[in-house]
Amino acid sequence: MTIEEGRGLVIKAGLKLTESGLIARTWGNISCRIDEDRFLITPSGRDYRTLTPDEIVEVNISDCSHKGDIKPSSEKGIHADVYSLFPDINFVIHTHQQNASVISATGLDSIELKSINPYLGDRVICADYALPGTKSLRRKVSKALLNSTGNGVIMKYHGALCIGRDYDEAFTVASQLEEACHEFIIDRYLEISGRESYDPQQMYDFILSLEGKVEGEGQGMECLPSSSRTKTGLILYYDDGKEVEIKADNKYEDHSLEVEIHRAIYDRYEDIDYILFKSTPDIRAIARLGIDLKPLMDDFAQIVGTVARNVEANSGDILAALKRSSAVLIKDSGALCCGSSKEDATAVGMIMEKGCKAYIGASLFGRIKPINFMESLLMRFIYQKKYSKQIDK
Repeated sequence: MTIEEGRGLVIKAGLKLTESGLIARTWGNISCRIDEDRFLITPSGRDYRTLTPDEIVEVNISDCSHKGDIKPSSEKGIHADVYSLFPDINFVIHTHQQNASVISATGLDSIELKSINPYLGDRVICADYALPGTKSLRRKVSKALLNSTGNGVIMKYHGALCIGRDYDEAFTVASQLEEACHEFIIDRYLEISGRESYDPQQMYDFILSLEGKVEGEGQGMECLPSSSRTKTGLILYYDDGKEVEIKADNKYEDHSLEVEIHRAIYDRYEDIDYILFKSTPDIRAIARLGIDLKPLMDDFAQIVGTVARNVEANSGDILAALKRSSAVLIKDSGALCCGSSKEDATAVGMIMEKGCKAYIGASLFGRIKPINFMESLLMRFIYQKKYSKQIDK
């Protein structure tokens, strides 16, 4: 395969993964073997939707050295190990796909499949956890792959790695893995709930009941609007499409609570220019539980923070919760997700939703064990100081 062909495939894969929801923005990484000595991989911290051929990085399999000034993905070592260990593998996808991420948060060592899958074998192994970008993670992922009879493994508290002989096979593995994980979660829910069929809302209510919450309790809380900072104040955005412009020096009694909360956030935090209110079923379920949400996956620690507090809808509690986090849960309602732009706030919202989904799914398998606080703090620091700044380049 020529370098030009390989770069085209990597860019094509990034767009396809983004469209399919298997990855978003910069999360995950993709590579393609050129020959027995080299591979091409996505760069560190670049948006897959806007990648150009010259941003795809050439890396040596033997020592992970790279060509050019653009830094390759921090997980280049995992990809190099795959190509070194498996000569027939020519395409590698590392995703943060939702159902595989839920399984990754359970701490399980493997999941058994109902039947042998041609791409996954009879079970999917979960590689032991290590911090992203470390040699320890490389060793643990390689061990899981060598012990696997299939082409996909789950990375505990992180995501999934899918490998294939070519572009198409790697995508098939990713799709099959997501389906297998979804089926495994549903089967577990049916087993412990005693129900004969799966309904998402019934599963949320079942999880709430395990935590001592009554079905329907807390429902009916009004949703908050989203907003953006303007030169003269802010604009509130409501779900029905209505927009209300609020001048900095004016009072609006009809929107007093919303105005107070959003104004307070913008006044306190100069780096926040957009606030997204998100209230999906997964987020509402955690908001109803009233618990603080801690990282069950690396990307939560990096992008949201070491904890998303669950507070009442008042500006004082919300401001305190946002001091070291990009999101805050509002009890019985949803979450306020903050960023320097609408795109950044949307990214925080996506990670919040996945984090809530992971908590709900992992609850079906027993005790929830978040990532170590100091490790979460380190990942948050590195992301804020280095990685996130590359996204805008």
